[in-house]
Amino acid sequence: MMMPRYVLVVLLLCGLSACSTATAPQYYAIALPDEQSGTLSASQQPVVAVSDVELADYLSSIGIVYQQDDVQLTTANQHRWAEALDKQLTRALLQNLRQQLPDWQWQNGQMAGQNIAQLQVKIRGFHGKADGHAVISGEWVLNTGKQQYSGQFQQLYPLTADGYPALVRELRTGWQQTTSQLALQLKPLLVTAAQSE
Repeated sequence: MMMPRYVLVVLLLCGLSACSTATAPQYYAIALPDEQSGTLSASQQPVVAVSDVELADYLSSIGIVYQQDDVQLTTANQHRWAEALDKQLTRALLQNLRQQLPDWQWQNGQMAGQNIAQLQVKIRGFHGKADGHAVISGEWVLNTGKQQYSGQFQQLYPLTADGYPALVRELRTGWQQTTSQLALQLKPLLVTAAQSE
């Protein structure tokens, strides 16, 4: 017995829509673009040039990374960053440094001759773990021209719920805490650099 043509069409459309919703990727953001312009008007404040955040190679993909065990890392196919992770982390870093240390102008990129210091941040870990934690680790280098300072950061943040949304929220909160701690470390170094000008 043959099925009426319209029943086949309905079944086919239902099947296609089910497939498309089942495979539609979900996108997440750590830092959305600021509504206000990031450019600052000229002032007498000393300038600190901040390089784009550098990511470990395994973090450069669009998928969110999850650590299965002590040796295995998985990149999600359906759970992706809405924008390149290095751009999001750089933007969030600049926003937090501008709030925490308003006595300096924080500018993205190289500014030879104009800045009193250059900051570089490298991220070695920014992912979830099977044990229910978010991992944030890396290192920073501040070069004042006369002196170079460096430090490291490594922290585990317990997840409050299961799933990628909870992981992304914890990574966002952890990055805010990491950049706030970095600001505390940078302040006395920048004061010293400004006094030696």
